[in-house]
Parts: sequence; C-alpha cells; structure tokens
Amino acid sequence: MEEDDDAADDHHPTCSSSSFLPAAGDGGGEVAAVVPVGWTSQQWSEWITRLPWLFSKDGCIGCSLCRDAKRLLLTDKTGAHLSEQWINGDVTSKTKNNLRKKIYKHRDTVAHNRAVELAETRKQAILPNKILAINAKLLEETSNAFRSAYMVAKERMAFRKLPPVMQLQEMNGAKVGPVHRSDKSCAEIIGHIAHEMRKRFVSNVKKAQSKISITIDESTVHGRAYMIIYVRCDVTGKGDVDNVFLDIKELAQGTDAESIYNSLRETLRGASFDDEFLINNLISIATDGASVLTGKRSGVITRLKQDFPKIQSIHCLCHRLELAVHDSLKLVAGCNHFEIFVSKLYTLYNQSAKNVRLLEEAAEELNVQLLKIGQIFTIRWVSSSFRTVKAVWNNYPALARHFKVASEDPSRNDTERKKFLGLHKQLSSAGFVADLACMKDMLRELQALSLRLQQRDMDIVSANCQIQMCIDVLSAMKECGGKSAQKAEERITEGLFKGLELIESSGKIKRGQFYQSVIDNLKKRMPESDLVSMLKPLDKRFWPKDRNALVLYGEKEIRALAKTLGESASEAVQELRDWKLQDGVAPGKTLEKLSIASRTYLPTSSECERGFSAVNDTDSKTRNRLCEASISSVLFVDLNGPPLERFDPMPFVTSWLKSGHRLSTSWVTGPRAKAAEPRALWSLLY
Repeated sequence: MEEDDDAADDHHPTCSSSSFLPAAGDGGGEVAAVVPVGWTSQQWSEWITRLPWLFSKDGCIGCSLCRDAKRLLLTDKTGAHLSEQWINGDVTSKTKNNLRKKIYKHRDTVAHNRAVELAETRKQAILPNKILAINAKLLEETSNAFRSAYMVAKERMAFRKLPPVMQLQEMNGAKVGPVHRSDKSCAEIIGHIAHEMRKRFVSNVKKAQSKISITIDESTVHGRAYMIIYVRCDVTGKGDVDNVFLDIKELAQGTDAESIYNSLRETLRGASFDDEFLINNLISIATDGASVLTGKRSGVITRLKQDFPKIQSIHCLCHRLELAVHDSLKLVAGCNHFEIFVSKLYTLYNQSAKNVRLLEEAAEELNVQLLKIGQIFTIRWVSSSFRTVKAVWNNYPALARHFKVASEDPSRNDTERKKFLGLHKQLSSAGFVADLACMKDMLRELQALSLRLQQRDMDIVSANCQIQMCIDVLSAMKECGGKSAQKAEERITEGLFKGLELIESSGKIKRGQFYQSVIDNLKKRMPESDLVSMLKPLDKRFWPKDRNALVLYGEKEIRALAKTLGESASEAVQELRDWKLQDGVAPGKTLEKLSIASRTYLPTSSECERGFSAVNDTDSKTRNRLCEASISSVLFVDLNGPPLERFDPMPFVTSWLKSGHRLSTSWVTGPRAKAAEPRALWSLLY
C-alpha cells in the first residue's frame, strides 16, 4: 500500500548515499533550486541532506528513487504500487507540518523501500547479472542474430541477405527469435559491433601509449571521392605491431589539401585520438606521394607537421618502385616497341570475341593452357605487367598458330590478312624472343620485390634490405641474364622456340643498358633515408663483427632516434651498450620501446590499396549504394574482426543492451509488450 495515517518518527533511518542524489534540473541536491511553497532555502537544504531522494519541482516535491524505479519497470508483480504523485513531483500540502507527515509516510511505504533496494542493487551491479542469467535464452537468440550479421559483414554480403540466413538457421533448429531479422537490423548490429571494436582498439592503444603511424589514400568509388585511413601500432602493448583499418571518409567538400586535412583530423578526433595523444605518439604518415599530400607549402603533411612535430613523411616504396620502372622504360630505346606490340595483343583479344575464340581453338590443338593477356606498364602495379609478359610467353605457340591461320584465312580481307601476317612475322623474330625473355626476367624480380614490400609485417629497415638485395641480383643478371634469357638464347641458337621456327634478327632492347638503367633508377628513387640510418643499430644484421668497431657503433643514431621519439637518450645509449657488449643481455625497456617504434614506421601505403579493393567488393554495383557509416562499419568488421568461428558475440550483445536496444524476444507478450521493452531498464543500469 502507498500511504498510512500514522505519523512517522523524525529519527527514522534514511538512505544517505550520495549516488542517489537527484540530477541537476530535478530540483534535488541543489540548495539554490526552487524550494517547496512555504519553505525557506535553509529548511529545504536540511531536508535534502537528510533525505537526498527528495526533489522539488514547481513548488511541489517528489521522490527520485520512485521515479527511477518506475523507469526500471517495477510492476504490480512486486507487491508494491508506486504513487504517480511522488513520481511526477506533484506532492504538496497547505501547511509545512502536513507536508512533513506525507514525507515520513512515503518513506515507510513498501513501494519506496523496494525502490531503495532496487537502487542499492543497481549500485552494486547485481541486477544486471541476475537479468542476464534469467534471460539466458533470450541472450542466446540475440547472440545468434549477432553471429549471423557478423557473417554477412565478413562475407561482404548485402544486408538484405540476413533475413534468408536467419530463416535458414531457424529451419535448421537454431533459436533466432522474431526480432533482428531485417536488413535494417543487420546494418544496426554491424554498426554496433564496429563501434565497440573501434572503441576497444583505441582504448587499448591509448592505455599502452603505443606509437602510431597512419597511411591514407584517396580514390573514387561509384563516382564519389573517398579517403581511407589505416593505423599501424602496437595493438596489445606487448610488441604486437599490426595494421588496422580505422575509417573511410567521403570527401564531400573536394579532394584539395584543405578538405583532406580537415577530414583526416575529424576522423582521428571521432575515433578518440585526441591531439595530446597524437602530439606524443604520432610518428609517421605514409602516402603515395601525390602533390596534394606532400606539397611543401600547403600539402596535407606540411599541415600535419605543424600540429604534430614528431611526424615523419614516408613516400610509399611500392610507388617509388613503379616510378623507377617507368623512368627506365623512357630512357632505354626498344622498350617502347615492345610495349606497343604487347598493347596490340591486348587490344586484339580484348575487343574481339571472335579472335578470343580462334585463339582458344589454337591453344586446344596445341594443348596449351591460356593465360589472360592484360595491359602492360599502365598505372597498375608492376605485378600486372609481369603477368601480361608471362601470358605472352606462355601463349606463344597458340598466338603463332592463330596469326598464321588468320593471315591465310580467305574469309578475311587483305588488310586483316596483312595485319596478322605482320604480327606473325614480329612474333617469330629471334629479337622479339630475346626482348620477351629479358623483360620477363626483369619484371619477375621487380614483382617479387613489390610483393615483399607489400607484406603486412614488413618494416622500413627490412624493406631497405630487400631493395638492396634486388639491386644486387639485377647487377649479377646484367651480364649473364636470368633464367628466361638463358633459355631463350639456347632456343635462338637452335632456331626453334616452342615449336616455331625463328627468323634471324637482333633484339631492340639492349639488356645491359636496360638492367643498368633500372639499377640506377632504383638507387635514385629509393635511397637509404636518414630514418633508416637511425633504425639500423636496432638490427643485429648491421652490427660490425669487429669488437672495437662495435663498441661505439650506433650510439649517435640511437641518441637521435630517442630524441625524435621523446625517450631518454642517455638510457637508450646505455642499454644499447649493454645489449651489444654483454652476451645474453636482453634489450632494456627504453631500447625495447625504440625497437617497437622502428617496426611501427610504415614503408608503403599498400594497405590502403587492399582496403579500396575491399571497398569495391563490398560496395559493389550489384547492391544498393551504402552510406559512409555503413561502408566504414562493414569494412572495420571485415578487415579487423576475427574469423567467424572465433567471434564471441556475447560482449557485443551485452553492450547492445546497455546502450538501450532490445533482445531478440520481447519480455512481455500481448498488448503490453511495447510498454515492457527493456530499453529504459538497460540504459539506466549502465
């Protein structure tokens, strides 16, 4: 029952926990708040000190604990009835004495005491555990929905695929519940999972004070410009350096330096990377070298260096490799002729289904497995050029058969027959075979270098070693040639290559000149930077073998690196000496921090290229265009989330409920189901 007629004792125990003070704006807990009619501020202050659950509103009073209990869905089933007057703050009286009596009566009611217990339980975080235990079945159904939505994101499926997936699970006997079965629910669940994952990731990085590097790139997706951002850092605080997709941002204001800079800063702030953390921990940014990013006057990196002095600019080594190759192609005569011929082959089979069919027939007769001939020396990576050259090498006998048959085909006109006759003549020349072999050897080595540089665990020092090793290999191959060149020379001597009789001619590409040009351009475009020089002493591969030379080796570089990263230079030098000169001594704490930071520097921006490939697979033309938030959420789950079999949905289900969402089944069925949704309950408990 709510009230009784007996007056209460003035010395009745009260609930005095400060955690139950009414919020500002409710009238409680504030001396300066509006006091009840007829009371002074001092009198009201004394009352709310003794009974902090009281609050004043428009000259009337109410109970904040009962109000919260009402929001916590306390129902008649508890054996108590909450007074709407006390909940709404409408309790008043003509005299102060009668109002005091009403306060004491309310304090002793069953409903109020139940509200006090509920508040204490909430404070002790017992109620959430009980609710989770009672509703284990509902949590299981919600977990199944989360797991299904997670699979949709990992498989880059459309959100509308969730309903049939849920239906299939239900047909197979899984409990999925009637809620969370729409495409909208799928988008919301994936967005929540991505938000929680991103929040935990940033929290761990900031807690460990890990040094971070970022890499950004801009591209167009379905006619809209986007910028993708990756972060490289020690994710766990234990030296586990990894690349993490952070976000993708639509450049709605344009692709100029100002817009990119503002979007980047907004993204970092939105991810909770505040300026104080970035000033101390942002150490590098890797880009593809576009002028809008690296411009000396107003480029994005120039602006970032003004905000974060420690940041180092790194021009992607893979893009430098491409520039070095293109520089060599321009300088060496004969490369242009080779490129033109291969481009003719691409055009011939890319624009005519008939020629493709005839080539397949020729390959079937010769038992040759065809490879696709693509473009060569375009904006694509050097790997695509190697695949094209390899395809020409592999398809050589089928191409020769097709050209010969087409040049003798009476159904074709004279112009077409002459064209195929010219192609056959050029293909069967010994010079072309030599050029093809030379180009294949060169591109094989450059492709291998490019793929090694693109490895996710590649650090900038190891990348420099890979570049130097490639230069050494090319220097050795300059005289004797590679595997394909040696094989071609043997066949040219015999006058027969892959069953085709060769016509004597000299190659147009001078092998020695071509190799030397590539070597020179690699050294010019990819020199050893000052940053690499500072990081080398942390790698035992570069330590001198002579002990006298080892004593002081690397101290100058380590001192400079420590100052750059904000670490103690004297401690770093001393720990380096101990590590070098005492067998069995592990690197000290300061040196370990420098070592982790050295692996944090990004040598390439290839991760962004992989990210945009994932964007094209996810936001494909076969599905509705995704908004920026949906693309970001799907990519974060897809690229950073664990495999489906290792995904635990329970933490995300719990945080989902804490944020005010519902379980897969309503708690109460029938007409009152809507009123009994647990949204307010979970938002209050947490």
